Amino acid sequence: MPRYLVEFEPDKQEDVYRGLKSLGIKPIRKVLKYWSVEAPPEAVPRIESLPGVVRVVEERTYRISMPVEVKLTKFLEMGGPLNPLALIWAAGFRKDRWPTSESRKVLEANIADEMGISGRGVKVAVLDTGFDATIQKPMADYMDSTLEGDPLPLDSNGHSTHVLTTICGGRMPTPWGWLEGVAKRVQIATIKCLGYGVGTARTADVIEAIANAYNWGAKIMNLSLGADIKPGETHDPETCPLCSLITALSDRGVIFCVATGNSGKGYASCPGASPGAITVAALRKDLSVADFSSREHQVYIRLSKPDVGAPGVDTGSSSTGLIAAMEWVDGPKVAYISGSSVASPHCSGLFALWVEYARRKGVELTRDVIMDVIEHYSYWRPDVGYGVPKFSWIVDYLR
Repeated sequence: MPRYLVEFEPDKQEDVYRGLKSLGIKPIRKVLKYWSVEAPPEAVPRIESLPGVVRVVEERTYRISMPVEVKLTKFLEMGGPLNPLALIWAAGFRKDRWPTSESRKVLEANIADEMGISGRGVKVAVLDTGFDATIQKPMADYMDSTLEGDPLPLDSNGHSTHVLTTICGGRMPTPWGWLEGVAKRVQIATIKCLGYGVGTARTADVIEAIANAYNWGAKIMNLSLGADIKPGETHDPETCPLCSLITALSDRGVIFCVATGNSGKGYASCPGASPGAITVAALRKDLSVADFSSREHQVYIRLSKPDVGAPGVDTGSSSTGLIAAMEWVDGPKVAYISGSSVASPHCSGLFALWVEYARRKGVELTRDVIMDVIEHYSYWRPDVGYGVPKFSWIVDYLR
């Protein structure tokens, strides 16, 4: 049965709750200004007619923003790590591996190192599949779960651990090269809002995760997740609960790095379509766009999305769970994987470096200032946005 978000007027929360109960619909959870309910489609007009109801919006299903999801699904269908044939099949994919110690240099994180800039004091929240606390560097400063039916923030998928350590993982050797996060001294929160094996969630899970990250004080939020907007499909970011929330919090100074999606040319993704997001495309080693990176949908063209691009093909970082098992040839608790999910945390780390540097200059960065810097040094293209942002840009901009 479909799930809906029922938006209520200020101070009408209880009135709407009682109205829903009178219709035989029991609210499942409250998230900000919404009741999340399960109801048949024919009940929607009656819900909309209740006093105090502003609108009713069907919840979307959000997924990890990696092409590896297709591979992961087949891996599980074959029996996962318990089936040696599944492990052999998974290892058969050839890669041009790109360790984060090298991919971070594309954004000039090495220059930040030389200047003593490491993201210190900047709060970054990863809204994803949780975290593996047995990976000692980094230890999360805050852990939580908003995923319905899964209150423990443990990462059994591996996606979130890869994202988090791309942002701030410590230096670590692998058979394919050193791993090293972009901004190693940030304060990090990991909030689990994706799960159920392959990494899925409902709208309410993600909205509550954003609310919790905001209450924690996150300056930067990384959302390596999305729901496809198909060719020809319309999408209004102003009425979308998730896109509009990101825009509202962006106006309050929060910086959102969001994956552009992984369905290729002609597609967009929610919440990558939010005007308040910095939407990140996935790039190959030659800095051309990856074939899978979503782009050139009419929604993206209208909003000049993606905004930027970053390394996102066969990029290595620490991982765990199903992804680490599937990518076992990469090394224990390591995975070299692709996706705009991989590109987004590179930018989250870079912007943490920018924020620390700007604060030393007495400037507090916002999305608008970041985009002003980016637009000052590059030009927009429909596949890679303004391309790869560099640490030297903020240094020169604030000189």
